[in-house]
Amino acid sequence: MLTITHLLVGAASVGMAVQTTNPVPILIGAIASLLPDIDISTSPAGRVLPFISRPLEQRFSHRSATHSLLASITLATVTYGFWFAIPAIPLVIVHALNIGYFAGWFLDCFTKSGVEMFYPLGVRCVCPGNRNLRISTGSAAEYWLMVFVVAIAVWTFQLNNTGGLVKNFNALIAAPSGVTELYNRKGGNQIIYAEYEGVWAGNRAPVTEEAPVIATNGQGFLVLQDDQVVKVGTEADSTIIVNRIRGREGEPAVITTDTIYLDDEPPDLLEDYIQPMTFLSGQLTIDDPSVLRLEQSAFAFAPIRHAGGFVTLDHAPIETAIHLFQDQYVRGSVTIKTIEKR
Repeated sequence: MLTITHLLVGAASVGMAVQTTNPVPILIGAIASLLPDIDISTSPAGRVLPFISRPLEQRFSHRSATHSLLASITLATVTYGFWFAIPAIPLVIVHALNIGYFAGWFLDCFTKSGVEMFYPLGVRCVCPGNRNLRISTGSAAEYWLMVFVVAIAVWTFQLNNTGGLVKNFNALIAAPSGVTELYNRKGGNQIIYAEYEGVWAGNRAPVTEEAPVIATNGQGFLVLQDDQVVKVGTEADSTIIVNRIRGREGEPAVITTDTIYLDDEPPDLLEDYIQPMTFLSGQLTIDDPSVLRLEQSAFAFAPIRHAGGFVTLDHAPIETAIHLFQDQYVRGSVTIKTIEKR
């Protein structure tokens, strides 16, 4: 294959796999696609690194050891190990290096001679099996391949520029699973917003809203809408039954969870944890649960429930809980979740 073909395939592969428009990892992936050909001294990689290329050329045949799964595994072990030792290196750079290298040698499977994918086994892997259908270097078929790769690269760039393949697919179908995927992937360090359309379960009035996701709950989500915890989803206990729901990445955030044990203590001890988005979960006992005044509303989730002598908290706003338990002594463990914008 021509050098330009390798560069295009390496760049397009990184763009698709990492879903980025950042030119740095794309450029690294493109350059890495040339590295497998370091086993010949006349290749671009061989001319730049002759002190590595010449010994490899004398020891191995072209498209054997450096064009194999063994080479990719070795590179991955070294580079990811290096990243683990020095985590300051952006992980996307390590991804790009490995993806570009793999794409570089795998592309040669489509050439007349193929590659020794399973080196040290000497079997040549080719695709397709018919030799006449494989690509010769500099042939018309290779130039058509370049046109195809450029089209894929442009499409990938546009896709990544609007959020990536997964986000676009989720936006297309507007399904809860899309929000779950985004929340699981990004919810550890970003605020994830749910954009939903549906009806209130209480009176079937239409609602269109956007609110930050607090947590998943069954097949739905707990969100903070107008300072109230609301469950949005399609399940029977949802506060808002949604027809369409999309996820959107929001501000960078620090999400922390702490678990503390209250041993017959006043709830005032929790005041140090108060933030605009702090929620309590757990099961507690209090001195006199009969005096609790739990509000039941068809327009809000019930984050605080009382049954069987226990008070159960499910992402209850911390100030609401402290106010409710005032003048009581509390026993039990409680998990404190705080979502704080950076």
